Amino acid sequence: MTRLTRVELRRIFSRKIVHLSVLAILAVSVLVFWGLWQTVMPLSAYEDQARQQFEQMHADWESQQEFQDEEFITQCLDEQEAERQRTGDETLDFGCVWEEPTLESVIGGYAPPQMSELYSMNLREGATLVFILVLLGGSTATAAELAHRTLGTWLTFEPRRDRVFASKVLASGVVAIPITAVFLALLLVGIPLIYQIRGVEGSVTATQWADLAWMGARIVVLAVFLGMVGAAAGLLMKHTGALLGIVVGYLLVVENLVRSLFPDWSKYLLSPNLMAWVNDGHEMRNWVCEDSFTGECREVVTRISLEQGALVVGIVGLVVILASWLVFRRRDVN
Repeated sequence: MTRLTRVELRRIFSRKIVHLSVLAILAVSVLVFWGLWQTVMPLSAYEDQARQQFEQMHADWESQQEFQDEEFITQCLDEQEAERQRTGDETLDFGCVWEEPTLESVIGGYAPPQMSELYSMNLREGATLVFILVLLGGSTATAAELAHRTLGTWLTFEPRRDRVFASKVLASGVVAIPITAVFLALLLVGIPLIYQIRGVEGSVTATQWADLAWMGARIVVLAVFLGMVGAAAGLLMKHTGALLGIVVGYLLVVENLVRSLFPDWSKYLLSPNLMAWVNDGHEMRNWVCEDSFTGECREVVTRISLEQGALVVGIVGLVVILASWLVFRRRDVN
């Protein structure tokens, strides 16, 4: 099977889909870095704008001082403290007191984002593109053989279908590694380069590097798995367009219907569980209201763990691979 996998890897790497995937990542990265270039700027660039904003804010603050109601402020603070104790969230702020604005606080609002935050945000958002590319790439690598009737050559060369199936699925997973590596390398080099060119100080602590490394590792693992699922789905459905239609239909129709009609089942959908795997946990927030017209509404937070995300995504993917394997063993490829 190792020899078959090597041959399959050479075949896949010669296909345009791999090259187009890399080009797509490069194109999106250029757009992302252009946005970061506009965001990461030294505070001196915003000094005049911040000073004008401070003068306006301070004038508004002074005009409101004569309307301050001490009794209202005291009651507001009491309600704020009661809500903090009820929810356990000490960061709740009802805005009871309007503190006097300072120039330093206004300028601080223009501070560029932390480098670790940009890494995390772009890893999460960029990973979605990588997952789509490897899923469709794995699918087209196998579906094209069925469409062009070339799979019979493989089975003539190697009639044992289990070995052929395993080599194709495994090769599609391996191909996802360099594609994902290109994405991770671009972020690793591009973000600090922008900070350096812009003259903005940026640093990442050892703990933050460890968290980012684990996130990157989880992205690579999931990309490999989705590449394998894509290859199995291509053999199962014989056409990449069918897979694309199912994925789009599921995301746009099924998930929205489940969220609106059966909100308690939302934690078993693929999207939040994929996010739970990438982010090491995920929270879903919904508002639940009483049936009566005057009923109160409350926020319900549903937490999805990393383990649940791995379990749900893993089960769905393994079902696709198993179904494809069973069909491939009995299908007449001609």
